[in-house]
Amino acid sequence: MMTEPVPDRKHTILDAACRVIAQAGAARLRVADVAREAGVSTALVHYYFPSRSDVIEQAFAHADDLADAVADAKLRAIGTGRGRVEKLFATWAGDDPAIRANWAVWHEMWQYAAHNDGARALVETSHRRWLEQIHDLIAEGVEDGSIPAGVDPWPAARRLAACVNEWGREVLLGLRTARDLHRDLVATAARELGPAKVAKGRAA
Repeated sequence: MMTEPVPDRKHTILDAACRVIAQAGAARLRVADVAREAGVSTALVHYYFPSRSDVIEQAFAHADDLADAVADAKLRAIGTGRGRVEKLFATWAGDDPAIRANWAVWHEMWQYAAHNDGARALVETSHRRWLEQIHDLIAEGVEDGSIPAGVDPWPAARRLAACVNEWGREVLLGLRTARDLHRDLVATAARELGPAKVAKGRAA
């Protein structure tokens, strides 16, 4: 008789920690709350994560990894740099659960990192990867001709990232709808990337 696979308890705990951070905030997270949300003992949480800060920091990295996997899957079939930039922003403005969870955790981590060196280093690394991803996709678009050669990838990436980050926080606070976020990101990307051109593309 086949048996059901044993769930990955570490991931179960991290998923629970992300939910607790999104609901209560990183600064108010308690290991007991994470254990209760995950349906495990506090001893098991401490088995995988010796300290409370380990739970918080690894939950942030976990949320990032899950969201990145969703975005990477969406971009894989897109043939031009411009198309991949546009799909990236459409994905971050979408309603995938991993993306929504990342928004909430990321918002909390920005505040928590202001008073925690370990979290600050994680946020800095994650933010740098985010900027580099946008930069690289814009550079691809310039190379394949889908983005005009006059577009400077670094300044454009920084401006677009700032819009995504700020407007995403507004969605979390109910100051902007997800539909408005999508519309405004599409419009802003179109302005930053210049007129669309027929590109050489690449194999999907």
